[in-house]
Amino acid sequence: MSCKTTATGRLGRRLVACVAAVASAMGLASGALADPIGLRADALAETQGTPSPTGLIVLQGEDTIRPWVGAEALVWAGGPTVTGDVLVLAVRLHEPHGYVESRVGRFVLATGAVHPVQIDGVHVIARAPWGSTVETFGGLPVVPRFGARSYDWLAGGRIAQRIANAVTLGVSYVQRREDGEISNEEVGADLAAAPARWLDVAAFGAYDVTSPGLAEARASAAARWTDWRLELFASQLSPGRLLPATSLFSVLGDLPSQTLGATLRWRAAPRLDLLASGAAQDVAAGLGGNGWLRATLRLDDRGDGSLGLELRRVDVPDAEWSGVRAIAALPLGKGFRYSSEIEIVVPDHPDGRGVAWPWALSALSWRSPKGWEVAGALEASATPLHRYETDALLRLSYALDRGSADPSGRGQPSASR
Repeated sequence: MSCKTTATGRLGRRLVACVAAVASAMGLASGALADPIGLRADALAETQGTPSPTGLIVLQGEDTIRPWVGAEALVWAGGPTVTGDVLVLAVRLHEPHGYVESRVGRFVLATGAVHPVQIDGVHVIARAPWGSTVETFGGLPVVPRFGARSYDWLAGGRIAQRIANAVTLGVSYVQRREDGEISNEEVGADLAAAPARWLDVAAFGAYDVTSPGLAEARASAAARWTDWRLELFASQLSPGRLLPATSLFSVLGDLPSQTLGATLRWRAAPRLDLLASGAAQDVAAGLGGNGWLRATLRLDDRGDGSLGLELRRVDVPDAEWSGVRAIAALPLGKGFRYSSEIEIVVPDHPDGRGVAWPWALSALSWRSPKGWEVAGALEASATPLHRYETDALLRLSYALDRGSADPSGRGQPSASR
């Protein structure tokens, strides 16, 4: 079995080698099991009015008979001024019952209170039947285009325990070094609980050990009843502590911010959802806040088609504006799907940068019953930096699998950015 994927524009030797590496890993797994594998390949090409398009290659595969091994690759194919680079290139192994799972390669690490970080390394998770989880990870922070690294690495782990299927508590630790010296060290804790069928609670916090103080903390509580859902949330963010100790911004001063707000959802009708959210913010420049109202009307019971309207207001010092957004997603039948978005932002203080900043995106996709998927989009906007700008996006994918593709057209790319 073979899979061939091409994207408009030049793909360097490194791109070909990375894609081949994933395909080889999947091939070895398949050969060991004497079973075929399922492989999905996506190619995206984007142009911004220049003769040199950009591209993105996505590969995903797993054994279809014994899915204990899988692999994925996300490769940036470069653009007019930037050469190609590998974003994700990892092999995933997991025990069929979920007791042990591991990832090896390049991936984004995010677990518990550990802030997301892209690494070249390994992440291993072990789960016990009584609800205990132990994680360990380590690797080298990613340098673009496989640049040189000078003794930069990070390592850490997380221990969690599930209690009575209603509460999960976790404790994590991570240490990061640059040039062999500690640049960041954090201890974190996370909590997820469902004390009642109608109530969910979640919280996490990270404490900076290198420069003692709270780096980040978030908490939320959501209550549900009949057609209503209310969520309260709060956060404390210290940007200076989220950066390595060697960062210039970390020595210029720490400007923490606090947020307190709520989100309310009401299912006004079987296919109509109304949402409202508001938050007060205390930032370095002073007090402020933001809020939005959104209405979503589903055109069918499954939600394949929908219409949406959103109003938004941001009133934070040095960032004051109002905006409106309209969204439409329409299944056209025979595998076709159309989606569109229009946004208009009106700043309180244009300062000669235009009275309003519009943005629009229209997309059309088609999926065949045999696994082919084609999608194209056109974007146009006017921003404070550009009087006008247009972009085009083309996506081509093909799924190699024993199963048949979904002919309904669900899951097609939408116009969402």
